[in-house]
Amino acid sequence: MEISQGVEVIAFDWGGTLMKGSGPQDRPMVEWDQVEAVEGAAEILSALYGRFRLVVCTNAEISTAEQVRAALNRVGLGEFIEAIFTPQELENARKPEKGFFHAVERALGVRSEAVLMVGDDALGDVGGAVLAGWRAVWFNPQRVAAPALQPLGDAEVTCLEELTEVLQNRRLPGADQARLWLLEQHATANLLVHVEMVAALSYQIAVWLRNSGVMVNPLLAHRGGLLHDLCKISARGGHILHGDLAADWLQARGETELAGIAATHMLFNLLEEGKRPQTWEEKIVYYADKLVENGQVVPFSRRMDALRQRYSMEQQRVDRLAEAIPVLERELTAPLGWTIEQLVERLQQSFWKGN
Repeated sequence: MEISQGVEVIAFDWGGTLMKGSGPQDRPMVEWDQVEAVEGAAEILSALYGRFRLVVCTNAEISTAEQVRAALNRVGLGEFIEAIFTPQELENARKPEKGFFHAVERALGVRSEAVLMVGDDALGDVGGAVLAGWRAVWFNPQRVAAPALQPLGDAEVTCLEELTEVLQNRRLPGADQARLWLLEQHATANLLVHVEMVAALSYQIAVWLRNSGVMVNPLLAHRGGLLHDLCKISARGGHILHGDLAADWLQARGETELAGIAATHMLFNLLEEGKRPQTWEEKIVYYADKLVENGQVVPFSRRMDALRQRYSMEQQRVDRLAEAIPVLERELTAPLGWTIEQLVERLQQSFWKGN
């Protein structure tokens, strides 16, 4: 299902998303000497106008809906906007409160699943919308990682012009949906801790690579990290590897990209033609999975002794793996200009202390 399938209304945040908010904060924007639209705002509103109902949802405190519209009119955006919602019109409800979003639904006469939010606040705009049952796209022109390495929405754009294409992308399962699937497959508390760590590390690596010009989807890497061990517990005692079982399970639900990540993450797949990870997201999740040991982020080189003991009857394959891993590490670090030691150190910093 496309992200936009079933969507009737697209709600945009105002300051920081459609219009630049650099001006005197003690006066309504319409009274500023100079107001300026965000780059691409006019183009994207024009492209979406007529296909969707376009509204503005803002936490503006000193501007009424009429003043917000007047400011939009100054930069030629007002003609595209059907309605404007501020706390003053919604009994002082504010994003990310559910009451704000549900009041907007009632005013527009639509159900929550028919509305998509676009905003630059990862928590107020995106997190609040997701909590209310809306779809959400994070407008992230600064290209930063989501708070606590937890992307909450359905997609991310770094410029508004990307929105038209992103709306046509397949909608990935949300993080809560992924966790429910894990529980349905009998995930233990320990496994949940592991996949959450792998997802966070995969997401961070993908953000860094994207910011270095690599064509990679950080959200796909995150969801792939969450679901790579989907069937690890339910596969116990069977004759099918848990990666293959998870891949079949995901493929049956149309999640081809996530199935590929699950299928290729198994340790020795790196050595086998046709089974090794191919896409950036597959490579990232494969590698991030190998950095997590007992709740810690450690260099893969530190795990080699333990692997030699664990696979004592397969020393030849372990030796080949020891040669193949550095090749993958160089592939991941080359676009960043870092050593593998620097990558692991920065991952540890991001995971434990934040950016």
